[in-house]
Amino acid sequence: MPSAAINAATHPHSYCYAIRLLLVTAISALLLVGCGSSSRSGSTNVRATVPRVAKPHAQAVEPVAGNASSTASTTSVITVPGHDPAPTGPATVTKSPAKGAPSDAQIRAALARFKLAVSLYHLNELDFSGVLLNPADLPAGGWNVSIASVETAYGHTVACGGILRVPELGVANKTLPCGTEVTFRYGDRAVRVPVIDRGPYVPGREWDLSGAAAEALRFPGLGPVEWRIG
Repeated sequence: MPSAAINAATHPHSYCYAIRLLLVTAISALLLVGCGSSSRSGSTNVRATVPRVAKPHAQAVEPVAGNASSTASTTSVITVPGHDPAPTGPATVTKSPAKGAPSDAQIRAALARFKLAVSLYHLNELDFSGVLLNPADLPAGGWNVSIASVETAYGHTVACGGILRVPELGVANKTLPCGTEVTFRYGDRAVRVPVIDRGPYVPGREWDLSGAAAEALRFPGLGPVEWRIG
């Protein structure tokens, strides 16, 4: 009889121990092989990196009257349908100006806000050479005087359609049809801009100039301004 058979017959406990030892050895070998392959495959992994995108900042670009999308930026422009139809005839002018004048405190606060907007959005770097009018060359006629303020809520939708952009030349009024051309004069500067939005809704104020329109006029932010239709 072979020695293995004799040992198994005479020492059954030793045989069971040998079987268990072989099983443990085989399982350990399999585990080592699996860990090794996982380690090797893990060594080839490359950590994914997310490119850092620079935050956009305001840039000085040439403004175009009534055209919010005429900028040098590559940012897509969202078009919002207008709430008012295009003007089909002359606008109705309210002859009675809005009553009420801003207080000194309101004027100082508006001046500070507009100065901050000029610095933040580089409004003083816009090129107004193609849109400024010489008051001496304007046709003869009377001028109205009303209180105006400034709107710089860029990125918000406007009532006549589109988004208010930094270089846009326009004005808000409560009643004039969208697209109505209004000429403003402040000191020795004048500019003609379209109605693009509704407002202002502060008592005593009749116009909300866009930041670019106010800067073109060198308008300080809040106060009386001369105007007429056309």
